[in-house]
This record gives sequence, structure tokens and C-alpha cells, in this order.
Amino acid sequence: MESEIYSQAQIIENLIKKYIVNYCVLADVPLDIARISIVAAGSSYNAGIFGKYFFENIAGIETCVNYASEVAISPLFSIDKKTLYVFISQSGESIDTVFAMKKLKALGARVLCITNNLQSTMYSCADYKFDIGADREFAIAATKTFSATVVMLWIIALKIAQNKHIDVLEETKNINAVKNNIEQSINKIDNLDVAAKFLAKRRGISICGVGYNFALSLEAALKIKETCYISTCAYPLGDFVHGHFAVLNKENAFLTFILSENAQVEKRLLDKVQKTYKTKSVVISDEYEDYDCDVLIKFQKGQSKIATIINMIIVIQLLALKIAKILGRNVDNPIGLNKVVKGS
Repeated sequence: MESEIYSQAQIIENLIKKYIVNYCVLADVPLDIARISIVAAGSSYNAGIFGKYFFENIAGIETCVNYASEVAISPLFSIDKKTLYVFISQSGESIDTVFAMKKLKALGARVLCITNNLQSTMYSCADYKFDIGADREFAIAATKTFSATVVMLWIIALKIAQNKHIDVLEETKNINAVKNNIEQSINKIDNLDVAAKFLAKRRGISICGVGYNFALSLEAALKIKETCYISTCAYPLGDFVHGHFAVLNKENAFLTFILSENAQVEKRLLDKVQKTYKTKSVVISDEYEDYDCDVLIKFQKGQSKIATIINMIIVIQLLALKIAKILGRNVDNPIGLNKVVKGS
């Protein structure tokens, strides 16, 4: 898991060089897209939440994200010819995602697949297909395949935006510095070990975020659950104050763990939770702020938005790894989990 975390900078640089040449995105996607429906499970679903923000904020395309198992069992799922259905699976063999893809394709859906397995069922079935090129991932918990999937979704969003003649210059600014940004961030993260020791003592963790940071919260919660066996839940920060923060009562040793973009609304909500429940907290941020928290994990902001997102992804992966090592967990082979890759 650790070596795969540290391999991400090169994998992401390779993806960018493959698909973006002289700021022109070379990706095969249909031109007449009115909506996007993403279908996935697990870490791929969490990557899909990033995709929703990319497609809506960069390309101006209405997007929804569906659990593959729910699509598979829905008797009323209808197909829209103007919708592009995006299926994500690192193995390309996830049973529920494969079933959902075959079901929608039989109904006439236009299907796009993102996977790390060129020999997979999903790759062979899709109308449009993208290989994230992360090489085989041996650790059970997805790390390099997750970040590569997020970048692939970002690249597809850029292509759709360019097809619509939307200026993506701000998104692609300093794109050639992404690898260096990631490597510099990995080597300079403040208080990561302190936070890991702090969190390893908890029976439960609540993780909150806004926008892209909500997607990060979902993935952080899954990584901690998978590798550490700590009950961890993720919430949109604004929704957390609508009843969910009752989990912070004294009978349950829940800890508030905030992923922050330094927005004022986030700080106000954090202060409200702190004052109401006197709970302990960890904040992850790319800048030093006047946070009322027990531990501040500070990481380096990238020179581009995508670099900052990947830096944060790596921070949460390393945090989960460090907590698991403190607890003596086998991070490469968590209890009860396995990775399904056809032919591997």
C-alpha cells in the first residue's frame, strides 16, 4: 500500500501526458451530451462524486451518481438517448457494476467505461473506454487506482468542456507541474503522525467536508474502515448539523474530523459543533488558519486545482496507512476483503 501511494505522481503525469497535448484534450467522447449518469461502487463510487463536481463545474453538464447495486435492481431505470452513462470499476469485473452496465446497454444506453483492466468484461462491453494505466494494484485498499480514476474523470470533463467551447485555461494552468507538486506535498505534511496517533485511539470518527472535500470525506472514511477497522462515517458538512452531530454525545467516543477549504461557512459550522459538544477534532488544510482544533494537518497547496485535490487524496491515504500501522493491522490484506481482477 505504501509503495503504491508513492507511485501516484508518476502515474498521474503519464495520464496527463497521454491525454493532454498543448492544452488540447485527446479523448473520445460523444458530442451530443445533455446529461451524465455515473454508475459505480465502493472507491469507484467515491471517485464518481468527484466526477459529478468536475462535469458540473467544468463542463456545465448535469450529473448524477448512482450505486451500481441500486441500478441493477431498479425496475424503473429508464434510458435517455442524450445521457452518457459512465461506469467505473478498477477491476472492470465488479459483479454489480457489470450487471448494471449490461442491463443499461441492453436498453440502448451509450456506455463509457473507466477501468484499470484492459481484459475486463466492462472494457470489452463499453462504447467508449478509458484505461487509467495504473498497473496492477496489489494492496486491497485502492490508492493509485483511485487517484488515477479521479484524474481520468477530470480529463473527460475537460474534453466535454472543450467540445462545448468552454475555456478550461484556469483548470489546466501549471498542468506540467502536477508531478512535482505531488512529490513536494508527500514530503512535507505537518502533524500527520500526531494526527494518526490521535485518531488511532478513537472507536469512531465522523468526517465532514464541502464540495470536493465531501468526496474526500467519503474516500477517507472508506480507507480508514478498510485498513483500520474503525467505524467511520462521512457527511456533507452542512448536513452534519441537521441531526447527525448527535453521534458526538459522551456515550459514543466520536471524533469530528474536518476536511476544509478554508471557507468561512466551514469555520462557522466547525465552531458551532465545537461549542455545542466540546468535541475533539482534527482539521486537514492547505493553509494555516485560526482553527479551533486539537490537531491541524497541513499539506502543500498545488499550483493547480487538480494537483491540490490529488495532494489531499494522498494525505488521507497516508493517514489511513499510519493509523493502521499503529493499530498493527495488515494494510495490504484487510480482514474479509479481496480484490477481484479477472485473470490476475
